[in-house]
Amino acid sequence: MFRLGINSCLSCLLVICCLSRGGELNAEILRLKAAAVVDSPIVRLGDVADVLNADPEQAARMEQMTLLPAPSKGRTRVITVSEIRGRLQALGVDLSRLELTGKSQVRVTLKEATPTVSQNPVATQQTIQKAEAKVQQALSEWIKVYYPDASAFTVTVRVQPADASLILANRADSFRFPGLNRFADTEQIVGMNLIDAQGTARLVRLFCRIQNVPEILAAKYSLNKGTVIRADDLMWVRPEKNQTGITDPRLVIGRELTRTVHQSNVMRSQDLMEVPLIRDGAIVTVYARRGGISVKREMRARGTGGMGDSITLIALEGRDRLTATVTGYNQAEVNYRPASEVQRSAGIQFISGTAEPTGSIQRTGGVRNARGPAIRRGGIRR
Repeated sequence: MFRLGINSCLSCLLVICCLSRGGELNAEILRLKAAAVVDSPIVRLGDVADVLNADPEQAARMEQMTLLPAPSKGRTRVITVSEIRGRLQALGVDLSRLELTGKSQVRVTLKEATPTVSQNPVATQQTIQKAEAKVQQALSEWIKVYYPDASAFTVTVRVQPADASLILANRADSFRFPGLNRFADTEQIVGMNLIDAQGTARLVRLFCRIQNVPEILAAKYSLNKGTVIRADDLMWVRPEKNQTGITDPRLVIGRELTRTVHQSNVMRSQDLMEVPLIRDGAIVTVYARRGGISVKREMRARGTGGMGDSITLIALEGRDRLTATVTGYNQAEVNYRPASEVQRSAGIQFISGTAEPTGSIQRTGGVRNARGPAIRRGGIRR
């Protein structure tokens, strides 16, 4: 004598009932699973059982029937046959035409969400800089080809991080910039066309700014200290990165070099001065005027100066010293005032100590150059 399990007995009874009705096995079968993993907050019939012996439409409808809430994350819920029967009966299912087989209970757990991998990983700062340098080089070459009259210029490019990998993965000779405005002074949005590795045309939008860099003046050949610059001594050169120089020839031509400048070296304002009218040691005629009276005297210069500079003069005989203003070639004047200043009185001031009349105006500095060039005026003063 042997014992049959409960499920086996139920199956036998259902089979006998079906045979007694006409010999056809037309009952739908639910085969319960031992365990199920769900990925939604609701447990459906299809998650815990396989629907058999039913037409596809009926099977799909039964699989979507809602049974119970899913367990919380990290926990397991046990669903018994009795709970399944009760839920199906509540949903209006005819249990007399349904056969339950398989396990007597199902262990249900919630599937843990897996982190999604981004299709376009975020580019690093180094990757972005490499992409920008690649586009910058290609854009510079494009400008030289399609704008041959373009002078010196600088190009600044910004690319979007999402496009950095695409730019680095393709050849720079396929980059095209048809919508570029060469003469725009501000940053502009440019569409860059490229052909990817699969031969597909792609459009990348980037930001760029083109700035003209004026050429600067340099020595055509080596020029010695003391040379008065002529136009033939100069040539135009393109500045190197972050290099500055003089762009106005008027600030160079006619000036004198204070040091030797070698060939191709750029001209600098600190190496130039106006041609001195008085040089150190020269005999200078110095004038002193007061009212309609003018007195002149020959003295020796101690220093070098150009028009409007203050210069120290010493007597040819004796120890008299005074300060005068350069007014011409080997000429100077004490207490000189330019036409733009009102001269109320004039007194001669000797550095040796001779007093000046009360109320006189003492001049202590050179005349400021009203043109305001950046080039230093005058030479070494003692």
